[in-house]
Amino acid sequence: MKIEKALIVDEPWISKILNGTKTWEMRSTSAKQRGWIGLIRKGSGHVIGVSKMVGTDGPLSDQKMIENADKHHIPSEIFLLGKFARHRHAWIMSNAVRLRLPVPYQHKSGAVIWVTLDQQATDALAQDETLKALA
Repeated sequence: MKIEKALIVDEPWISKILNGTKTWEMRSTSAKQRGWIGLIRKGSGHVIGVSKMVGTDGPLSDQKMIENADKHHIPSEIFLLGKFARHRHAWIMSNAVRLRLPVPYQHKSGAVIWVTLDQQATDALAQDETLKALA
């Protein structure tokens, strides 16, 4: 499995994705990326997991946000008050896996959502025993 892109996700959302309870990462725009991606805990400098990005949905209405709270984990009182108001596009994840050992990467200036992983990080992910089992 070759992973060249990674998504930066803040806590508590990344932990919820990696423990399998959150399958929708809410963002302000749609995305074309599909397939296996790395998951970076914001500010950590490491890829700490991977997930398969299988699709997108949105923009979502208040009603659809409420109906799918189990997938995105944003409490309705928060988005109904306007916090996360722009975050109405679901990036749909599946098969999330936490790495046993985080993989460091070189963070390029200006990368705030997606990171194109450097060759060392891509190679380290390809050699990870946990991920070899998924391939």
